[in-house]
Amino acid sequence: MKKTVFLAITGLVMTTITSCNQDRDEGQGSLSTTQSGMYSRLSPELSDRPVSKRKMLSRYGLTTKPNHIIRHLPSIGNQGYNEQSCVAWATAYAATTILERNFFDRNAPARSPRFIYNQINNGICTATPMIKEGLDKLVELGACSIDEMPYNPGECSQEVSKDKIAQAKLHKLTKWATVNLKDKALVKTLLANNFPIIISVPMIDSFGSINKNTDWTVTYCPVYNTGTTRHAVCVVGYDDDKKAFKVMNSYGKDFGDEGFFWISYDVFHGPTEKSPGAFLLEGYTAEIKPDTLPTD
Repeated sequence: MKKTVFLAITGLVMTTITSCNQDRDEGQGSLSTTQSGMYSRLSPELSDRPVSKRKMLSRYGLTTKPNHIIRHLPSIGNQGYNEQSCVAWATAYAATTILERNFFDRNAPARSPRFIYNQINNGICTATPMIKEGLDKLVELGACSIDEMPYNPGECSQEVSKDKIAQAKLHKLTKWATVNLKDKALVKTLLANNFPIIISVPMIDSFGSINKNTDWTVTYCPVYNTGTTRHAVCVVGYDDDKKAFKVMNSYGKDFGDEGFFWISYDVFHGPTEKSPGAFLLEGYTAEIKPDTLPTD
């Protein structure tokens, strides 16, 4: 059954969401006590490694598709309520699986979020690594499959065997890059060519109040405290009729639209002079097949 975003098991979640107009009080009702997978540190923007729009358009052309959902998505997963593992789900389980299935083998097993999370969490279930840390590990180590290292709750300090490390090395990302989220033409072109985009969303009421009446879409975001806790997710498509981007979450199929939600074009952008407290502050994509993602 489809449910409002934070009805997901507990009715107390809405009390933990900061208003767009209020600073978050770290001493009260942290979202991590209800739905895990949040983090409050932003990955630094690496301006020397952005996706090159010029090279991207030269290679792939500007997409004219009115809508596109990347194919061969892994099934919706659930990170649970006691682990801050959203970065691993967004980077390894979602993005890396999508890249492998679209550039190599559409039947490839999904990559293990447990493998990556346990490389970057210092053995602690409440550790909140940055998106960059997950991507760096996927370039350095890769990730074994979720069949080889299942995501069982509470196994945050589980050691990774040499066999799993050897398997992971066969499934490395070759590089990752930052994405200019203000450039919707570039974002659409990336998605139309099967490059998923990892973003973080602020845990505020514009996210927490999406429901069936809003067509599961984030449609607004007034100014909010940029130190607000954020949640890593993966953008997998867009629809010009809806005027929104489709996002894959890791809260299970009872969340939103069978595990997905949408972000309106109007709020899908980084900070600007007119909107310094933008809904999105960081965006990344990656390649798994060499020389397929043009960067500057």
